Amino acid sequence: MNPFRTPRAKLNQVNNALGVKAIASQQDTTRAVYDSVTGAALTFGQFFQNFAGKTAFQTNLDSNKLDSEESMVINEMIFSAADGTPFATATNLNVYVGDDCVVKDFNLQYAATDGFQEFPISSNNSGSLMSLPMLTSIVIPPQVSFRVTLELAEEAVFGDNGIKLVLKGFGKIFKPNVSL
Repeated sequence: MNPFRTPRAKLNQVNNALGVKAIASQQDTTRAVYDSVTGAALTFGQFFQNFAGKTAFQTNLDSNKLDSEESMVINEMIFSAADGTPFATATNLNVYVGDDCVVKDFNLQYAATDGFQEFPISSNNSGSLMSLPMLTSIVIPPQVSFRVTLELAEEAVFGDNGIKLVLKGFGKIFKPNVSL
């Protein structure tokens, strides 16, 4: 697979390889899915795993799979601590699509401190908002589970609102072939 393909071409290539050819005619869109991990003191968080009792402000999904007519390419991951607690102790980020770990033990601590300046991670002054653009897009095919884990080196208090993770990118959504 050519790493310099557009997100649309990459998404269509993966969908075709999986035999999901009908989705190529679906509506192109920008896509953002988000989930929150709440708890007063956290050392480990799993995003897109537990949706029970969450409000629309905490997640916009009810399952860790996209619908059979939807797929997505992740181009950016945004972490946010609602109460302003910094991610100074964030050590390992893992992203799983299906049974594959597509991002393994990625250390976010460099963004919270002023580490690698040439690295594409950006954060606000307090370190409570962190953006991670993907140099290689991650594809989430239809009906394939996905989840993200975040480990912290030490217990951090994030308040009642916890940590929110937003996955942004390009996607395909259902488009009926009839107009009303």
